Amino acid sequence: MASAGVPGLFPVAASPYEEDNPDYASAVVLDSARQRWIVRAPQNHEASVRLESEHVILHSFSPGLRARLPFQLPTVVGSASSQGLQTFVYPEVPGEVLDIEELARRSHVVTPERDPLSTQLGKVIATIHTLPAELVQEADLPMYSHEQCRKRMLSELDRAASTRKVPSALLRRWEAWLEDENMWQFRPTVVHGDLSEDNIVLDGTRLSAVRGWHDLHVGDPALDFSWLMSCPDQEFADAIIEIYSVQLPHAPDRYLLRRAYLHAEFAIAQWLIRATEQRDQDTIREAVSMLEDLESDLRASGALDSPTTRPTTDGTSAHSESSSDKTSTRSDRGNDQPTSSVGVLVGAVASGSGSSRARVVDAPSEEPTPVPTSGHYRNREGRS
Repeated sequence: MASAGVPGLFPVAASPYEEDNPDYASAVVLDSARQRWIVRAPQNHEASVRLESEHVILHSFSPGLRARLPFQLPTVVGSASSQGLQTFVYPEVPGEVLDIEELARRSHVVTPERDPLSTQLGKVIATIHTLPAELVQEADLPMYSHEQCRKRMLSELDRAASTRKVPSALLRRWEAWLEDENMWQFRPTVVHGDLSEDNIVLDGTRLSAVRGWHDLHVGDPALDFSWLMSCPDQEFADAIIEIYSVQLPHAPDRYLLRRAYLHAEFAIAQWLIRATEQRDQDTIREAVSMLEDLESDLRASGALDSPTTRPTTDGTSAHSESSSDKTSTRSDRGNDQPTSSVGVLVGAVASGSGSSRARVVDAPSEEPTPVPTSGHYRNREGRS
């Protein structure tokens, strides 16, 4: 496939690439000139669409724009079709992909040659969010207003409720945030859409490339912070957001982090929706287990209402009229304002004790409880 996609490329060796991603059959190919290439062959239609979308997006970045970015982008140099699915070939970007704990650890390695990794990440996210919206518009990619973002998630919430597998307390928590219109008064920006440690390439302590651009759109900037909500190193996450806020031409909106928590938690429900539509029983069971564990930990932290009380908009608790109110539908109302934290990520914010988030993002006095810091709650769907 590499030779079919790039005429004149003569492979002499190959090794597996992205072995843990079932959506793609990928390999690193070494050619006769000792150059290394990445070959990615989608294994299903959805994965093929993602690759084709990324191909269109990457071609939208002009050479001049690429030269101004503080990171490299993948470059598609060829493609070939097999059984109706398109395989793409890219020159390999040297570097490694690490988990979030190792990213945080390397951020504490300070050298005179470059900024700490947290500073680099803050600048990268700010760079993405200040890309011209015309880049998205000219590529005919989605452009959502703040209200469209809110309504799309409400629609997804209805779909999650219709599975009848999401704990009702989580549905109430998410619905309360989605129906709080103050939370959704943000300035839409260009958003990467799938930013995570899986799509960040490091060369030592230098952030060398960002990949996985298939979900680029104009929308909620909080989406690109959702992956940080499970970070066990608060200092690392705080530093990223502080640098980000300094790099922006305007202050981040005060509910940025609350929406990031929502996106992080809700990703599990979205995974359940897809598994339900595909009738993937193994994935359904895993997603349900993750949601139940999330509910249990949030309830233990005090972030969810008890079976007999319901938080009101002023943070106090009111007794429910009857147990029949508690059903797994969006008709259940509740502000579900958290009162304590179950993780280290926002401990200082919740107490107001000097966290950069409280200073930079002007966070509400009551911070949402984070997704618990163990990787068990992270979305386990394979990334492109």
